[in-house]
Amino acid sequence: MVQDEHLASTAKKLLPDCSRILVFEENDNVLYSSFEADVRELETLKQTFTDRDEAIKAGLNLQGRRFEVHRYHPPLAYGRSMDTAPETSEGCAICQIDQGPSGDTAFAVITYEMPNISARMVSQLVLFCKESLGLKASISAQ
Repeated sequence: MVQDEHLASTAKKLLPDCSRILVFEENDNVLYSSFEADVRELETLKQTFTDRDEAIKAGLNLQGRRFEVHRYHPPLAYGRSMDTAPETSEGCAICQIDQGPSGDTAFAVITYEMPNISARMVSQLVLFCKESLGLKASISAQ
């Protein structure tokens, strides 16, 4: 696990119900992760915002699990796992920050389990990205 103390502190405060949190930059530098991130998955996560149709086809993949993208509103994309019953599915959301802490593009990814739903968790992700990573876009969960 990678621990940037500021990001860790803010994540605990703003994202307490997330099962996993990952913050990384375009160059694959992991700024914070609450789990052992697989660098090979970072490339596919970064590709999420290059093409809407491809993002929906490819889904989001984290720790070997696929999440179907059902909302695509750059700089946000999010969805749920479809490999279990809806009551036990897991959500995943990603936010792209054009100028992160180092000035490069950054990404924040969260996962969350039921009873947490996208409407609540994506709003928390947006707040985290604004307060910690310099997100300037005026966005909200769709």
